[in-house]
Amino acid sequence: MGKSFSLLDYIQDNYYNMIFNELSTYVEVNPDNIGCSTFNVYSPDEATLDSLELHKIRIKQGSNNWLFFDIVGIAQLEIAETVKRERETDGVTQWFKISCSAHFDAIFSEFSIDNIDVYNKQRINKENNLTEYLIPVIYKDQLEDIAENFLTNYYPEALNAPTPVSVHEVARRMGLKIKKVHITKTCTLFGQIFFSDCETQYYDIEDRKYKQLFVERGTMLVDPNVYFLRNLGCVNNTIIHECVHWELHKNYFDLQKIYNQELDAIDCLVEEPTKLQQNWTHYDWIEWQANSIAPRILMPKKQTQKKAEELIYQIKQLSPNLKKTDLMCILIDELASFFGVSKLAAKIRLIDIGYKDAIGINAYIDDHYIQDYTFDHTSLKENQTFDISFSDALFEYATNVQFRNLLDTGKYIYVDNHFCINDPKYIKFDEHGYAQLTQYALSHLDECCLVFDIKVNWTYGIKHYQEKVLYRNAVSNTKIELKYVHNNQNDRVEKRAEEYIKIGQLAKEDAEVVSNLPSTFSGSLKSHMERIGMTIEQLAEKSLVGERTIQRMRNEDSYNPKLGTIVAVCVGLQLRPTLSMDLIQKAGYSFKMYLEEHIIYHFLINSHYLFSIYECNEILRANNCKPIGKED
Repeated sequence: MGKSFSLLDYIQDNYYNMIFNELSTYVEVNPDNIGCSTFNVYSPDEATLDSLELHKIRIKQGSNNWLFFDIVGIAQLEIAETVKRERETDGVTQWFKISCSAHFDAIFSEFSIDNIDVYNKQRINKENNLTEYLIPVIYKDQLEDIAENFLTNYYPEALNAPTPVSVHEVARRMGLKIKKVHITKTCTLFGQIFFSDCETQYYDIEDRKYKQLFVERGTMLVDPNVYFLRNLGCVNNTIIHECVHWELHKNYFDLQKIYNQELDAIDCLVEEPTKLQQNWTHYDWIEWQANSIAPRILMPKKQTQKKAEELIYQIKQLSPNLKKTDLMCILIDELASFFGVSKLAAKIRLIDIGYKDAIGINAYIDDHYIQDYTFDHTSLKENQTFDISFSDALFEYATNVQFRNLLDTGKYIYVDNHFCINDPKYIKFDEHGYAQLTQYALSHLDECCLVFDIKVNWTYGIKHYQEKVLYRNAVSNTKIELKYVHNNQNDRVEKRAEEYIKIGQLAKEDAEVVSNLPSTFSGSLKSHMERIGMTIEQLAEKSLVGERTIQRMRNEDSYNPKLGTIVAVCVGLQLRPTLSMDLIQKAGYSFKMYLEEHIIYHFLINSHYLFSIYECNEILRANNCKPIGKED
């Protein structure tokens, strides 16, 4: 959109002389009331205005398109007084508040200067404030009220009882028109709202080319391709999103139109911006506002709570023995259907209004849905999560010595995007050797899984936990750090892990095994295979390392296998971390923690040693590393 122009720019360009003259008169008439004195001029009886800088502006939105604003001006004055028949003069700087009003509805009119006074810094009420670019100043705790006020004006029936909001009726009541067209060939825009009559273009999928279309001010274009690829909830959200733009951002757009006649519409991208918040444009801010308010309009807080309680009662009456996770799945589906929103939007809204059981439902991480889970709500604070992507886990493992030392004990394994106590009570394996959480673990995740603190980098525009952490994969590449720290929840899990794993006993067993191993790599490998009772053929199948290679590793002391091959053998043997590290060191290797591949190898033998070689290779491929074994 290019440079944005402020209301102060417009005032400077069109009303500076008027303001200067009014302030000049005020200063001349009130020399003793302008708060100025110097060593030479203690009590001025004369004052003149030499120059004026319009420094900043504070704006409030009034009703019926009226704007009320205070301009802070920095004035250079000459003051004078007569002392014992001597005329003393001096120059001073004084700040003034020039209170103005104007009517602004596409054009600026009825500008007036209502009052002038010496400027005094004071706390400003945050209601109805606008930025200097006429964008509403909106805080998170105002979002619900703004959505409710919108419904009061355009769809009050949604505030009286649980009612789906008719988005087409809202648009009609606002005087807006809706046209469904294919906006772009590549579906990069889900909607547009036009603030002036103009010619625009759309993509004709039958003729496979862009064509011209005339639209009037107050017309929104909605792309059916975008919501066809998603769901009905997407189009409802899109229409309300554009309605919010019209309600809140007309003034901003009309102000920019004064300076750039080529501007006609706000284009709403399918993907959110991923740049630093400090680099956000005014366009990025208005998109954030529309994105935040639209779901709250479609699912008003009080009525959503009421409907949720009704549905929970009905579901429990029909299926009294239903698991909590299944109940929440049904509830999310029913709310999404009733209010005409996506399942993700319904889930976010439920959590936002206090239904914490929805946190573990339909969680999407690393391009897949993880298993639904529930937990004791008191175990998880708003800045914490049980869920961690593999890349986040790997980064934390590489950079957090405390976390790495914990995993190196072998007490935890990484399963379904959680770090879980390695015990049959919580971990099971399917017929293919893939680790899974037991049903008990899924119903008591707080009992067996570590939590991670969410380190929010505010420069990335992360506004609160529900919006940007639990659903970060659904809202673009948000920058979030997950950090392992000692806290009450992790301490409880750690104590339980010690009880179940009996780490002292395991350490004793490992030490005894190592003390009885030969000093060579080949001898130790042979000893492990004999101790476990695994043949060359079986190890070849479980490690994807060729039988001939395994024979050479067992029999030739001079043979030098690759590190990846040794890691594959450790995975095939399902050696505990201490035993794997012993075998790797005897082969003459050590992990270099500045190499990504080595970090992943280290991570695998510590938290994935009970996994199949295929699952380990999937992790390596996902991180652009070569698989191990025959797949190398």
